Amino acid sequence: MAQFVFENKDLTTLKGNVIVVTGGSSGIGLATVELLLSIEASVVNGDVQAPEKEMTGAYEFIKTDVTKWEELLALFNKAKETHGRIDHVFANAGIGPRADYLSTQLDQAGNLMEPSSQNLDINLKGVINTSTIAVHHLRQQAEGGSIVITGSATGLQRFRAVDYATGKHGVLGFGRGLVPLLKAAQLPIRVNTLAPSWTDSNVVPSLKSLLNSINVGVQPASVVARCAVYLTADTTMNGQVVPALTSIQ
Repeated sequence: MAQFVFENKDLTTLKGNVIVVTGGSSGIGLATVELLLSIEASVVNGDVQAPEKEMTGAYEFIKTDVTKWEELLALFNKAKETHGRIDHVFANAGIGPRADYLSTQLDQAGNLMEPSSQNLDINLKGVINTSTIAVHHLRQQAEGGSIVITGSATGLQRFRAVDYATGKHGVLGFGRGLVPLLKAAQLPIRVNTLAPSWTDSNVVPSLKSLLNSINVGVQPASVVARCAVYLTADTTMNGQVVPALTSIQ
């Protein structure tokens, strides 16, 4: 089990840095945005809706659907236009399970209906496209930068929410594959993947009460956020998959 112990002072190197975050309006993304703003980083949040709470500091919201390439391009272009550079990216946008692979629902012609691909489009393709555009921008800077990807512990084990588990397995493979690709291209871009276990977020709204009923703990989103920011700040971290976050202090 991985364990990271660090203090806020370890994160202050990000002061003044420009970070693009997808899915930053709720859950892990929102907690990460708030932490970054608290250490005086500049944050550009791309999400389908703005956060319910008002944000203070160097913050900008750009309405972004990560399944749409043009909207992702616009997010990064706006961040670059506003700040002149992009230092780091947190590819975090995601949703809960959507597909039912045992469904017997038929269309009007009496044929079996295709399962939903919404989860895979957002959780996997969205991460891949976000990271691809991130590399495009980060490689233009001599100092490079970093990408943190939100995976899940379900990407490391069996889980019957098939589309969700498939997407997170794919995210893990993408992150692992991207590291040697960037190294071979001699690009100074770090890539790390989060694989948190049960976390209180809006991905599965009833998750906390469900797990509490069977005496299974749920960690707050702020714990995962601290790890995301730590992986962004620590220049020695590259190619890491962090599966266990509950011991972070």
